[in-house]
Amino acid sequence: MRTPHQTLQLYLDEVAATVMRRDFAGYRTYIALPFQLVTHAASMHIADEDALQRGFDTFALTLRAQRITDYVRLVEGAEDLDEALITGRYVTHMMAGAHRVIPPFRSQITLRLEDGRWRAASITNALANARWPLISPVVALTDDEDMKGTRT
Repeated sequence: MRTPHQTLQLYLDEVAATVMRRDFAGYRTYIALPFQLVTHAASMHIADEDALQRGFDTFALTLRAQRITDYVRLVEGAEDLDEALITGRYVTHMMAGAHRVIPPFRSQITLRLEDGRWRAASITNALANARWPLISPVVALTDDEDMKGTRT
């Protein structure tokens, strides 16, 4: 049996692969609807598949336009809330070859087990975007330490 950390990392890797392939049908199986996305600037409620697809398509095109070659999300910690809920934190890295496109940013996710599959019910992330779809991720700058443990 997988640990919550392993379950979340596998989930994040699989979802990132669907985004990089621009595979909405695959992506859709990993998202619970309605879905909540919270950023520094807004709380967004994605109620239906049409809204989810618009957001997915725009985000996938943005990654392509920015020439993202690697969309990597690494788990920092995860725990079971009960047998059907996992919560965890992860850091997102978006790279174009060896170049970082945006600074790494942290997110908190809640996964819900539905019909035998883990699906994201909500994500809160350290972006300053105030609209869905996310056209270009904007990292919210703070005085907190960056992902390497140094001051920004």
